[in-house]
Amino acid sequence: MREAYEALLDLKKIVDEAAEMTHIAELESFHLAAAHGEMDSVRTTLQALANSLSSPSFNDALSQVRHKLEIAVSV
Repeated sequence: MREAYEALLDLKKIVDEAAEMTHIAELESFHLAAAHGEMDSVRTTLQALANSLSSPSFNDALSQVRHKLEIAVSV
């Protein structure tokens, strides 16, 4: 059970970082809209977020959570 909890904490960290990156992009877009600036920095931030969530490390973390929860349920 402890391993499942730790795996979920690892996944939570990744998701929290993604949420923070999204919030930063949102703030940048509001700032740029008010300043009539280019949206390249927002696109860059969102692309980095998309890359992070499609990375092998994210998929590994998600797989670990599933695996650990399956073990916890079967005990």
